[in-house]
Parts: sequence; C-alpha cells; structure tokens
Amino acid sequence: MSRRAGALGAAVTAAAAIAVALRRRGPDSRALVGRYFDAWAEGDADSLLDLLGNDYRGHVHTLAGTEERTPDELAEVLERHSEAFEWTEFDVRDVLRDDGRVAARVVMRARHRETAREGEIEGLAIFRVRRGRVAEEWSSWDYLGLAEQLGLADVS
Repeated sequence: MSRRAGALGAAVTAAAAIAVALRRRGPDSRALVGRYFDAWAEGDADSLLDLLGNDYRGHVHTLAGTEERTPDELAEVLERHSEAFEWTEFDVRDVLRDDGRVAARVVMRARHRETAREGEIEGLAIFRVRRGRVAEEWSSWDYLGLAEQLGLADVS
C-alpha cells in the first residue's frame, strides 16, 4: 500500500471515530438551547413541544414561588407570554454542559403590549437532556425587575 493510500485510510478512520464520538455526545447543546429560546421568541408552542420529552417536568422560580410545569402547561405559559409581549428576543450568553445537563445564561428583551414599554432581564436555565430532548428544566428569571421596567410594579 502506498503512503498516500495509508494516509487516506487513517484520515477516514479518524473521521469515523469523530463522527461516533459526536453521536454519543448527543445533539449540540448550544443548538438545542437556541431552538428552545427561538420557540419562545416566535411564540411557537408546537416547536417548543417538539423539543421536550414526553415526561418533561419544569421547575420555574417565579414571584409566587416555584411552579411545576408539564409540557402542556409550559405551552400555555408560552401562549400567554406571546399575548403579553409585542416582541421578544433572547440572547444566549453562555452554555455549559456536564453529564447530561446543559446550563444557559440568557438575556431576554421584550416590549409589553399593554404598557408599550421595553424591558430586559437575565435568567438562568438548566436543562436535563435525554435522547436529544429536554426532559427536565430548572429556571430562574428576574420577573420583579421586568415588572418594574414595564411599569407594572414599584419596588422602590
């Protein structure tokens, strides 16, 4: 076998090994998180539900405490969010992955329909990913800060 053929064979073997490693690692964490927040920005409950496992459970820290959410309840929250805001943008700042969990630091900007005011808040979301879908979520956002920016609360 010539050197060229040997080098080509080694390159093909290395490419196959990389492909197997990427498949085992699962889907790209940043892409999954991006699609999740894109669904929120677009108000697309169907796309959001496609990203969730059938046994999805959400644990979301709100002003009233921690809310537990099923996929259908999360879709309802998304629909109410879309009704409340004229537009919403998400900027995923950091994504970290460890042992089946993906954490993201995110900034949300939005314009409230009722007050026509814009606000910006930061949030943290941790997703447990199984078989390329979100199985569980823990998130916390500065809802009080957003309410104050939108003129819906006075915290001073």
